[in-house]
Parts: sequence; structure tokens; C-alpha cells
Amino acid sequence: MKLALLTLTFGLLLTGCTVTAETPALVEQANPIVFNAVPVKGESLLPVANNVLEGWLVTSEQSGLTWLTPDFQSQHQWQGHISQADWRWLNNDTLLIAALDNNTTALHLLTLDTHTGQFTSQLQVPSDIADRETVCLQQSGEHYFLFSTDARGLLTHSLLQLSPSNWQIADVRTLMIGPNISSCSVADDTATLYLAEEEIGIWQYEADSEGENGRILDYFPNTPEIESVSALPDGRYFAVATSEPVIHQRSDNNTAWPVEAQWELKSIRVASTEQGLIAGIYDEASNTLFSLDLPGDPVTREVVSRTDMLTADAQTTPVNRYGDAADDPAFWINTQAPADSLILGTDKKFGLNVYSLDGTLQQSLPVGRVNNVDVRQGIASGHDMVDIAVASNRSSQSLSVFSINQQGSVALLDNLPTRLSDVYGLCTGVINNRLQVVVNDTDGRFEHYALTIENSHASAQLVSEFTLPSQPEGCVIDDATSTLYYGEESTGIWMRHLTTVGASPELIAGTNAQVHADIEGMDIYRFNNQRYLIVSSQGNSRFAVYALDDNHRLLGTFGIAINHVAGIDGVSETDGLAVTSHALGDDYPMGMLVVQDGRNVMPAAPQNFKILNGEKLVEFIQRHQ
Repeated sequence: MKLALLTLTFGLLLTGCTVTAETPALVEQANPIVFNAVPVKGESLLPVANNVLEGWLVTSEQSGLTWLTPDFQSQHQWQGHISQADWRWLNNDTLLIAALDNNTTALHLLTLDTHTGQFTSQLQVPSDIADRETVCLQQSGEHYFLFSTDARGLLTHSLLQLSPSNWQIADVRTLMIGPNISSCSVADDTATLYLAEEEIGIWQYEADSEGENGRILDYFPNTPEIESVSALPDGRYFAVATSEPVIHQRSDNNTAWPVEAQWELKSIRVASTEQGLIAGIYDEASNTLFSLDLPGDPVTREVVSRTDMLTADAQTTPVNRYGDAADDPAFWINTQAPADSLILGTDKKFGLNVYSLDGTLQQSLPVGRVNNVDVRQGIASGHDMVDIAVASNRSSQSLSVFSINQQGSVALLDNLPTRLSDVYGLCTGVINNRLQVVVNDTDGRFEHYALTIENSHASAQLVSEFTLPSQPEGCVIDDATSTLYYGEESTGIWMRHLTTVGASPELIAGTNAQVHADIEGMDIYRFNNQRYLIVSSQGNSRFAVYALDDNHRLLGTFGIAINHVAGIDGVSETDGLAVTSHALGDDYPMGMLVVQDGRNVMPAAPQNFKILNGEKLVEFIQRHQ
């Protein structure tokens, strides 16, 4: 088939990192871009590549979707009124396609066999109370996500559940982003969502389901009416505007490729092959699609290991209100019926919550702004043995002491005053058969108390005081060695022997490329007679595992990703955690890990705690020993 060729001499428009209101001058280049007019009508031309060009996908508001061979032979068509589409590979032969119906703004999910050109409709999702305006896809590991915006200015981020017999969509989160979004695209490798807003620029959001909700504006001089954006996996992206006859490329060095002055570019889609970059554009003025090769290096894809991403098996009922509320969990072990053990969790806007092991809320105590909580069982109280929980209470700068009876009912005994002005982290231990509590202040001060429980009341005796240079929080006491492990949020993990008078602290692990500030919750897991310190690395939403009996060696870190089968989101920005190696019934023979989830989504809800089977932690330890 003969194609009309249009050759233009292009120039480079170079801009620095600083945004200015001035229009930079074009710098002439000798090499031409060749624009190939495509003999098929439509409003966007999507190159489909998998190392090599496999074909082209055309969207048309009149005829739907058309699959073209690499040399633009029409192979198959899916009838409809499609204004936008995006694709990702499901396997070597099959495309996942998300398409937006221009007449109804319904979302169509289809598959395409790229060898036969056969389209198969898998799911149609109508719009609810507002018209959809954009759609784009993301692949993250084995998961596929959809982003769409609507006429209200609402962005919906969804997980695609692609079981062979039943495709479904589960909403992950929604964001109010404002109206006039004309196009969207995701850079999979950098997990960046790009949104084109007419006459404003390109907004960048974190595409990760557990990512921040903040955004960055990429400003364009002359505020062109940007109609389309297309991102490569590595984060480079391209944009066009009907009001400006150039193709913008944004990367480390921003460039602009001029086109014919009379052109009104409405869409652009870019893909990478082993040889370089290929693109499809649509000129609204001439109602013509063009293909072209763009200067630039091909995308180099890094293989990302998913072995260090665990998934949650259950989650607790969310706390009562949005905001930074859920913080720190602890376990109460039912020694008679381990499967009926409980999880205590602080709500630092309200009080202390008690959950069953499946996450169901069992009890809620409105005792004030408790921050951290810990539990010790079998504490001597006169001639009896009692189970005790202690929490740092920021409402009264006190130690809130609770009793837990044999049925797991929690009751407040006393609030014991401290000398601290802003109580924060807390942990308990049993040393010399007496309950010990270490509590800290946001200013770095620590107080070590010995508690006495008698006649259903508690009293405290100050044992020692010490300080850290900056803010601490999480800590854990190893009863067997009388050792305190405690975090300095910006620095790392310290160790101190509590029974040695005048003991000097030792920094056993610092922040590094794997473990980021803030250092938050920590607890000790026991496996094969070895101790492992589990620490939340809040700055990168990961969890570090240290072999305490191997010179505190860092075994590695793991994250917690979406469990799409159970419909449980991943974990981000964890504060507190608790872990136990006690068998908790048939479902948790190796114990359990519970972590606070700083951003609870799928769907969006107030914060909660995520529950992981201890077997997953054991598997991680065995892989990294």
C-alpha cells in the first residue's frame, strides 16, 4: 500500500528545570522527521509494540476500534463509538484494551488477539452520575489498574480483576482533581500518572495504589490547550495541543518538535521498540492520522523482583474517622483457645480498640489519645496472675493501664502520671518477675518505670531516665536478655541493657538505601530458636528484618502489596506493628504479623491494621538467611 510521505525539518526547543514565562527559541537540527499519512480514518493512532512493532490500534468515534498490521493493512474492526483507548500486554499474543465510548461514556474492556486481529468484549461498565472523560491503564507487577476521570473532576483509580470467567473492577481510591482533564497516561516503571489539563499543563501523580495524593504541575509556556499526553514506561512523556504546532517531549532534557504550522494536533501515542521510538498523531485540521519515528533511545525495562512483596490475609475494621489515627497494635494470647486471641490497636484520636484475629471490632474504649500500646501476660498481682496492657496516653501525658480477663475483656485500671510533656512511644517487658514500662517523649527523653498491680490498681516507680538526640517512637523489650531495642526516627535502631547500671547505648543499625526514616514500630519474632527484629521503615513503606543473633544483620526488607483475591489493599507509611510466633489456631500456625496501614484504600476508608500470616514472614526469613 502506498503511503503519503511528508518530510519536515525539525528543531529542538530546550528548556531548563526552572519554569519561565518566556518562550524559548527553536534550535535547528539537520535530521528530518518523516510523517506518514495513514489511509485509515480515526481520531487516535496507537502503536502497539513488544520489542518490535506488532501493529496499530485506531480509535474512531464513528467506527470504533480497528486493528492494523505494521504496514497499515486493516485486519479487524470492533464496532462502536470510541473516543479514547489504552492498551497493555496480557501475554505475548493478547492485548488488554480499555476503550471509552463517545456516545454513552461507558467503559469497554476488551482483549485483542494480535495474530488474528480478533477483538473480544470482556466487560462493559456504564457511567454513573457523571460522564467519563479519559481512560488509561497501568501494569504493576502482575496487577492491572485503570484510571478514569469524569465531568465532576473526579479521578477514579481501580483494580482490574481479570479472572478467566468473570472480569470485575474494584475501586482503589478516588481523588478530586478538578475538571477539564483531556487525556491521561501512566509510566509503568516509575508509577507516575500524567493528566493533561487544558490551558494549564501536565499534572503528575503517584500511580501507586498506596502512593501520596499530592501532585506536581509541569508548566508549558504560552499555556497551550493540551489535548493529549502519552508516557513511556521509563517516565518520558509526550504531549500535543491544538493551539501549538509542536510535539512536546518532557524528560531530563525537554524538547519540542515543530510540525506544519496549520496542523492542530489532537492526539499522540508513543511506544518503544528495540530500534527506537514510534508514534501516532492525529491532525484535526486535515482529519488525518500520521505515523512517525521519534528521536530518542528505546526504553530499557528492568526486571523487578516481586518475591519481597507479601500480601495481607485480613484487615481490621477501620477506625472511626479519617486522618492520622490508627497507630500501634499488640497481641493478647488466649492460652486456652489461641484462635480466640485478640489484637489491641490504638486510635490516637479516640482510644483503644480490640479486634478478633479476623479483624472484627470487639470492644472500643474511649480513653483518650493513646499512641502506643503493649501487652504482658501472667503478671503477679498479690496471689494472682493477671494480663496487663499499657498505653501511652497523650491526653493526660500518662500511662494508661488496662486489665484483660480470661474472656479477653479489656478494662481501664488507672492512668499513671509521667514526667514527660508529650508521651509518645511505649513498650513493656518483664524483668526480675516485675512488669517494666519504657515510655518516651517526642523531644527524645525516655523514662523507665517498674509497675506494681495490686487490688485492681496500678502504681509506678521510676527506675531510670535517658535521652536520644532526636525524636524516637517504637521500641521493644526482649524479656530473656533484659534488652531494650528502640528507634530514633531519623537515625536508626539503638540497643540498651536495662539491668546494667549506667549502660551505654549502642547504635546497631542505621538508616540506609533499604531502610528509610522514619524508623517506627518494632517487635521480635522467634523462629528456630533465633530472634528477628521486625521494623517498619515508614519512609519507603517497607519492613526490615534484622537477625539479632547474627550481629544484628539486616536480612532484607519487604513491602505489603494488594491481595487482589481477598480484596485487601497494600500497606503504606506504617507506624506501629506487632508480631508473635505463638500458634494462633489452625489458620495461623506460625503466628501473625499486624501492621498499621497509613493509607487504607480499595475502597478509600479511615486507617486500619493489616493482618499477615506468620508463615509468610518465615518464608521471607528462610529466603534471606
